[in-house]
Amino acid sequence: MNIKELMDKMKRGPVDVAGIDIGSSSIKIARLRKSNQTITLVAADILPRIDIPEQKPDMPPEVPVLQLPPKLKGRYASLVVSGETSVIKLLSFPGVFDAAAEAKVVPSIGLDDPNNYRIGYKVITEGHGKSESRVLAVALPEADARIPPLFLPTGLPAPFSIEISGLATMTAFLKSTNKQIMETAVGVIDFGAKTTTFALFNKGVLALIRRFNFGVNTLLDNVQQALGVDRETANGIVSDGSFDISQSVSEVIEPIVKQLIVSRDFVERRENCHISKMFVSGGISVSRDSLDEIKSAMGLEIASWSPLEGIAVTQGAIPENLTGQESRFSAAIGAALATFEET
Repeated sequence: MNIKELMDKMKRGPVDVAGIDIGSSSIKIARLRKSNQTITLVAADILPRIDIPEQKPDMPPEVPVLQLPPKLKGRYASLVVSGETSVIKLLSFPGVFDAAAEAKVVPSIGLDDPNNYRIGYKVITEGHGKSESRVLAVALPEADARIPPLFLPTGLPAPFSIEISGLATMTAFLKSTNKQIMETAVGVIDFGAKTTTFALFNKGVLALIRRFNFGVNTLLDNVQQALGVDRETANGIVSDGSFDISQSVSEVIEPIVKQLIVSRDFVERRENCHISKMFVSGGISVSRDSLDEIKSAMGLEIASWSPLEGIAVTQGAIPENLTGQESRFSAAIGAALATFEET
C-alpha cells in the first residue's frame, strides 16, 4: 500500500452503517455496507416500538436502551425521526453560493430562536451569473434531537447522524431510480404516520419540497369514526380494500391533492417541464382508493418504487415474513445512503 492509498483509507468515512428509523409504531433497521462504489444491504428487520417515559423537567433524559441483534449492529448508526416539528425549506439565493449567501441561510429559515435548533443545509444547485443557487435547509428542535442518540448509549453502533424521515425517503428514491426516470420530471409523495412529504424533481434535481400535517393516522381516524371499528380493523380495511372507503379517503385526501396540483403547476411553469409520473410510498400507498383519488385529480400515472433498486442485497438480508414490505425500510436505507454520500 503506497502513501496515497494509506491517506485515502485514513480519510474515508463510515462504510458500515445501520439506518434506524424510529417510528411511532415500530423501529425499522437496515444495515448497509459500502465497498468501493458497491453498496450492499446485509441485514434488515423491524423491531417493536420503544415507549419513552415522560421526562422530568431539569433532569437528564431517561430513555430505554435499544437492544439490537448482532446482525443489525453496524459500526455507525444514522438515526431517523419523524421530525413533525422540524422546519424544511428550499431556499433560493441569487448568483454563486458564497460566504455572504451562506450567512443568510439561518435567518432565511424563519426560526424564532435558532439556538433552540440543530440546523443543517445542502446546496442543491450552484448558481452562476444570473442563475440562482438553491439550498435545502433543515432545522430540528434541540429537544427532539437529543433523545434518539440516547437509545444507543455505549458500544456499537455509534450514533453518527440524525435524519428527517421524509427527507431520508427522498434520498433512497433518488438512489433507486433508473436513468430514464432521472432524465424527466417526476413527483414523489411519502405518507408518514402524522406527516406527508411531497417533492418534485426535474432531471434528478430537487425543484420543490413541501410537508403537510397529514398522514396515515388521519385516514385511519376517519375510517374508524365512519365505520365504528377499532384501530386494527381500520388498518386492515385501508390495506386490503375490503370496504368502500372512497368517501373517507376523499374527505382527507382532497385538501392535500389541491396543494399538490398547485405545486405541480408552479414547478412546470418555472422549470419549463412536464411532471410525467408520481411515485408514492408509505402507509396510504397500499390503499387503492387513495391512489385512485390522486390519479384522478392529477391526471398522472401513479407508480410504486423499491428502496432496494440500485443496491446489492445479501441473500436472507430481509426476513421472509417481511418479503414484499421492502418499502417500509425506505427511510432507514435513505439515511444510511446519505451518510455514505456526505462523508
